Amino acid sequence: MEVGAARTVEVPSRRFGRYFIRSLLGQGGMAEVFLAEATPPRGEKFSVALKLMRKDAPPEAFADEADLMGLLDHPNLVRMLESGQAFGRPFIAMEFLVGGDLKRLMEAHETLKRRIPLGTAVYICIEVLRALAYFHQVRTRSGRPLELVHGDVNPSNIFFSGEADVKLGDFGVAKARGVDLGPQDGIAAGKLHYLSPEQTLGEPLTPASDLFSLGIVLHELVVGTHPFLLEETDDQVVMTAIRAAKVSLPDTVDPPLGQIIRKALAADPDTRYHSAGEFAGALFTWALDSGNSPTRGNVQSWLMKTLSYAGL
Repeated sequence: MEVGAARTVEVPSRRFGRYFIRSLLGQGGMAEVFLAEATPPRGEKFSVALKLMRKDAPPEAFADEADLMGLLDHPNLVRMLESGQAFGRPFIAMEFLVGGDLKRLMEAHETLKRRIPLGTAVYICIEVLRALAYFHQVRTRSGRPLELVHGDVNPSNIFFSGEADVKLGDFGVAKARGVDLGPQDGIAAGKLHYLSPEQTLGEPLTPASDLFSLGIVLHELVVGTHPFLLEETDDQVVMTAIRAAKVSLPDTVDPPLGQIIRKALAADPDTRYHSAGEFAGALFTWALDSGNSPTRGNVQSWLMKTLSYAGL
């Protein structure tokens, strides 16, 4: 939810601790995210994404997310600047990413009736897989494996800096199999259309669950549609389609890339890619073999043009 496009909103107090709230960026079931200005004792002011817990949200869940973000350090993950409490509301201050999120960029391309360039689409997914490779293997400061699963990989949680860095964010529903990070039972509270088959069944999550969710994102970027649904909104129908995981690709999709998409979207976790690194390796090889390997400068140019055209 640390997005770059903002809309004006009235809040009870613009001043929140050492932050000055400018506008609302996004909101979810547990928190609201604001564009805010940090006013350090020394140095220049700078923008942050300020995540404030809702009054009716469980404080332990918010604390778990802050604790987790304090352990994470990777260039492809949204970075926490600090966490704390002001005026009775817990907060997490995060880096503000002016490029916005992938969901809004995809919507902008739909409005413009254009598809995100194929090489750029694959580049984005490779960068997210870099984040997941780290996320799935991160350890506590004492060296104990956390065995993390993100549980909510979807376009609204994939962000861009102005320099076209791709970052995965929003760790509010992350699951830790190695240590206790709060409640771990039931269906993960990820976005319904991006759940894995095992998530819809309330089964234990594994890294393969995140890879399936990213496979849905990859399909959307390459084909332009969700792999299993069109405009279906009924929850049970959606979950039934995800469990069946029947992938039908148009003839326009390059067969080797189609094989990658099919493997990522296998209903059985054991037949998917065994790791984020393996998935990324397959995409990287395809990009090189097919000549669809943009530079970071190419991706940044695409991002700036899209933001400009869409008025974001």
